[in-house]
Amino acid sequence: MNWERVEGNWKDFHGKVLQQWSKLTNDDLNQVKGRRDALRGKLQERYRMAREAAEQQIEDWVRTVGEEGRTSSKAGESIQGAYEYWFEHMMDMQRQSIALMSQRMAKAMELPARFAECRNPADIAKAQAEFASTMVADYYEAGRKMLNVPTQNFAQEQTEVIGQQVQKPKPRVGR
Repeated sequence: MNWERVEGNWKDFHGKVLQQWSKLTNDDLNQVKGRRDALRGKLQERYRMAREAAEQQIEDWVRTVGEEGRTSSKAGESIQGAYEYWFEHMMDMQRQSIALMSQRMAKAMELPARFAECRNPADIAKAQAEFASTMVADYYEAGRKMLNVPTQNFAQEQTEVIGQQVQKPKPRVGR
């Protein structure tokens, strides 16, 4: 690796410079701004070393960082690819979640009008059961799509369970 790469990506190398020379401060590095001669001067100042010794340490560091970069570049590319893949899917899930919430809110806003049409408590119970059944089915289907889970009869089973619970007469408590 050459110094031009270090200078061009100085902010990326801050941590590595501080790791190598712990007596340097962030202010020192902000003053250096990627200039090799400025770094050499700061090393001479902080470590009280000769110019040649500082220059040799910089040269050794550049060589070491270059070797680390070559060996880790393939791993970095695969990590970056994996992160991009994960991020893309997370963004897709977020978009799907927002769409689902919008749909659910629209359906929830329809419920009061539906209740207004009910003539007795049984109609209200039926409307509630249908709403709950639709909600469970919608959430299940959206979750399946988001997670790419194969469709099972889960939504239908849950609809049946909710329907059975609504239709069951509640036992009366004796006086």
